Amino acid sequence: MYKLDLPIDHKEAAAIERRRKLEEDRKSRIFNPKFRTIGVDPEALEQQHRDRSQREELEKRREHAFAADAVRSDKLSMLLQQRQERDIRELNMAMNDFRTLHQQPQGRREWDLYDPDGKKKDKPARISDDDPRCGIASLQKFDGEDRGGSLQPALSHCFFAVE
Repeated sequence: MYKLDLPIDHKEAAAIERRRKLEEDRKSRIFNPKFRTIGVDPEALEQQHRDRSQREELEKRREHAFAADAVRSDKLSMLLQQRQERDIRELNMAMNDFRTLHQQPQGRREWDLYDPDGKKKDKPARISDDDPRCGIASLQKFDGEDRGGSLQPALSHCFFAVE
């Protein structure tokens, strides 16, 4: 049936021997921890290291640029805030100056109500017995009243003399 004892081809035998030798070399590399390099590609590792360092350097530059931009923005906002505060202060001073020059309390139409010297400046209720401001219903002039006081001493003398 099967012929197992056929002669081995020399070419095939050399290939088998070569594979055995490669396997022995591979075993010596695998089991020798000093020379083991399986799964490690030094060029790929070096490339990964370069890529990572380039990414880190790019990220550092980018962060530095963002930090510089933030500092510049902070300075600009501080200048704008100071300018705005100065403008508000100047506007308030100008408003106070205008008020002191043009809006005096004496110029208001309600000043006669709030004038602290209003009673001193006001006219008396009546000036004399025949004051035209005093009408019948004003209750400022009564019968028998002597505003001038010329009859006062004579009447009082008569009054005391009767008693």
